Amino acid sequence: MGILGQIAAGLRAGLNAALAPAADPRTAYVSAQSKQRALLAQVGLAMNQVTASKERLQGRALEDRVRLSRILDEARAELVAGHADTARLCLRRRHVVALELEALEAQLAEVESDETNLSMLERRLANQVDEFVARQEVIVARYNAAEAQIQIKEAVTGVSNEFAELTAALAQAEQRTEGMEARASAIDRLVKEGLLEPLRLDSTGPGVGVGPVDDDVELQFAALERDIADPS
Repeated sequence: MGILGQIAAGLRAGLNAALAPAADPRTAYVSAQSKQRALLAQVGLAMNQVTASKERLQGRALEDRVRLSRILDEARAELVAGHADTARLCLRRRHVVALELEALEAQLAEVESDETNLSMLERRLANQVDEFVARQEVIVARYNAAEAQIQIKEAVTGVSNEFAELTAALAQAEQRTEGMEARASAIDRLVKEGLLEPLRLDSTGPGVGVGPVDDDVELQFAALERDIADPS
């Protein structure tokens, strides 16, 4: 696996961790935010490494091109001076440098391709992070609204239960009151119909009926009549 593959694997692992579900999205929001920043920082670091590698390869390729030209001039000068063997050695050294330059250019092309792919990955990841943050904010807002609704409904339910208990107690009190009123009305009706004698306040005591009082009055009345008929 090349450097770009390792970076991509690390980014995928980090992104999967950032998108892992959590029980409370409000706490996951903070965690996901830090992980997303870490992912972008990792991409930026990888971009710096690739760019530095490309610049080093470009510098070495430039040096090899200068060396090729200089070695060719040396070989020409040696050949003019009659040093054929030395000229051949220069050309052999120039061939090695040319092979090195060819390898450098191949590596440079690969690094430039990695840089392009990594730049595209960075932009795509940035877009995904922006989309994720927007969706996360919507989810948090909906979660807060749902939580508030639950709290309100729980409070209303508690108040409703209390009202239900009070209503039941009031209903019982009304029933008892209606029963007492019905009993009082029945007693009044019995008194009016003569089926029940009213309680007299001049009775000698509790539980004394009106019969003994009337008998006593009649006895006294008879005695008065006798006194009047026979004063002696």
